[in-house]
Amino acid sequence: MSGRLGLLALTLVVTAGLTLMYNDVESSAACNGKEGESPLVEADCSLLSQAPAPENHEVDNVPEGLGEHLAEEVYGDSGFLHSLFNSINIMCGVGLLATPYAVAQMGWLSLLLLIFLGCVFLYTGKLLGRCMSKAPWILTYPDIGEYAFGRRGRVLVAILLYAELYLSAVEFLIMEGDNLSALAPNFKPFGGIFGSAKQSWVLVAATIMLPTVYLRNFSLLAYLSAAGVFTAVSLTCLVGWEGFALGFPNTDLPLLRVGGIPLSIGLLSYIYGGHSLFPSLYAAMKNPKQYPRVLDLTFAIVCSLYAAMAVLGYLAFGDAVENNVTLSMQHRVAHAIPTHLATWITILSPFTKYALVLAPIASAIEELLPATASIVLYKPLPGGPGEAHALPRAPKTGPAALAVSLAVRTALVASTVVIALTLPYFAYMAALIGGLFGLTVCGIVPALFYLQISKGQLSRSEHLMVVGVVVVGIVLSVIGTTNAILSMVRGLGG
Repeated sequence: MSGRLGLLALTLVVTAGLTLMYNDVESSAACNGKEGESPLVEADCSLLSQAPAPENHEVDNVPEGLGEHLAEEVYGDSGFLHSLFNSINIMCGVGLLATPYAVAQMGWLSLLLLIFLGCVFLYTGKLLGRCMSKAPWILTYPDIGEYAFGRRGRVLVAILLYAELYLSAVEFLIMEGDNLSALAPNFKPFGGIFGSAKQSWVLVAATIMLPTVYLRNFSLLAYLSAAGVFTAVSLTCLVGWEGFALGFPNTDLPLLRVGGIPLSIGLLSYIYGGHSLFPSLYAAMKNPKQYPRVLDLTFAIVCSLYAAMAVLGYLAFGDAVENNVTLSMQHRVAHAIPTHLATWITILSPFTKYALVLAPIASAIEELLPATASIVLYKPLPGGPGEAHALPRAPKTGPAALAVSLAVRTALVASTVVIALTLPYFAYMAALIGGLFGLTVCGIVPALFYLQISKGQLSRSEHLMVVGVVVVGIVLSVIGTTNAILSMVRGLGG
């Protein structure tokens, strides 16, 4: 019964996300336009989606009000090394912990899959940069979608990105439950009314992280989460330290285990999920021409780090390695120094990221509600009342706005708890995110956008290469997503 409730909750979330993203794009589009000379006027953004759509004057999908700025070049202030650090930090996530498990499932040839996917995602990351260079007003991934396919492209990107963020928050809760229950397996407060130790710890972790979701200023959390690259390097070194102490006893892994290919596809696609932020990285660079070189070094470093963790983790724990390698450390050598350090690094990391991934979703929902929608000051054009130049938004204040905001954010956290309790499968959830969203956002969609934007401008060989990326991405996505869903269903039934 609980499994059905979890699947129902996940379905409702996805359905609500589709509606939410469409309305959000409609609302934001109504706030865009040209700068006029009229007095400032206040507008409630929650009502904008109800207004008639302004007349469309798009030329090659250029948003209204930007036509006269197409010749302007806008550069950021990030140098090469700063951009390199940021890009590596973007790529380093909790998927690192599952790489030894992926190797154990598929065999040593999974390292070739790791490299192959890295090369594909490196290529599509560069395609995003080429799309960015087409027009100076393109600053984000949704902007690329709008330039390629108009408003429908922006809606598609918004749905994919928000859904990926939501499931990432669920994954953080699952990981907290796994690690904390391994530390305290007998934790069952109030006579075990909250279920198993793992379920109890998921509830405790969500309760502790809930206040951070209420925050409006995430500057401190953002600085803490920026330590991702140091966290990844530290965890890899600690696993290597543990393996060295054990003597790396496991070396008999076969080259290929065919049955583990689908799961490994999803897991290894999950670890490369960073493309949603690559356009922002490009826009922030002083010299965008260095963007391809930044990506080359980023993927070389990150791929080497992932391969090192995969090999060291498997050599240390063999086929018994768990889907989160720190759990193997706790079960095998619970009192060793590397185990304590790795465990607490893994436990503390989600506390700095959970609110950051839910905040964009909460803000989007609040913009649709009259009680919490931002007040926007804009200047109507004398000749076009439907066009406006949006200025910085001011959030509504007052008891009603505060109460609705707290309710929205609490409900959002509660929904992630329901899914984490019902589908407590770290590896399968990671594989689902990787297969369904990783391969789509990082592989298929960038290639499709580039094909559309560069229509008629590509050589035959380049056109075939990009089409090949789309085809391979679709095939791998179907395999990885189907396997992850079926594995979850089997887990619920077992």
